[in-house]
Amino acid sequence: MHKSTKILSTIASLLFLISILLGIIFTCSFNHSFYQYEYNKSNQAEVIGMSDKDLMEATDTLLDYLENKRDDIVVEATVCDTEREVFNERETLHMVDVKNLCMHAKMAAIGMFVASIVLYVLIYLKEKKGAMHVYMSGIRYALLMIVLFVSMLAIYALCDFYDFWMNFHYLFFDNDLFILDPNTSIMINMFPETFFFDLVMLIMATYVISVCVIYFVLRALDKKVKV
Repeated sequence: MHKSTKILSTIASLLFLISILLGIIFTCSFNHSFYQYEYNKSNQAEVIGMSDKDLMEATDTLLDYLENKRDDIVVEATVCDTEREVFNERETLHMVDVKNLCMHAKMAAIGMFVASIVLYVLIYLKEKKGAMHVYMSGIRYALLMIVLFVSMLAIYALCDFYDFWMNFHYLFFDNDLFILDPNTSIMINMFPETFFFDLVMLIMATYVISVCVIYFVLRALDKKVKV
């Protein structure tokens, strides 16, 4: 196995595994059942002063907007016995940034997945019967890097989730619109820190399980090819 082929396989595997991570982030983040579970767990509707129905309608509005199924997040509900628009101007502007981030992340995920497949095909054309062995070599190196990175993130999040979450926002946003006042913002009360902690842990756990399944399937295929 040439060193250049091994490097190419590692790059392909990194692109593939990162695209899978982004896919899992989207899947978990747009899982309506997860939101319902979190709201019920902390009695969030009662805390905010909304009905369960209005809370889920507001949530559906946000998710539909982020998935580009609607053009705004304008939704009305009864909050503390007063009919009003759920989201204020600052929240609306922040969602514009979040939507842009989602769109770019989706494009990146698709681009990385396609690029990984192209590289895998090139490796197959070059190595033929030895391609699976090359794939396994690359995915081992890629997994090592991914595991180290995700482990560091997990430790960081577990030790100080507030700092982890704030730095995530400072990394991806060039303004402070994400800093919301819990006294005036319904959005921050819909999604308190505990909500995002559970979401991040769900994403990491799902990713670890998915990567393990992918690795052992490829390992089994590699052994089958060698037989």
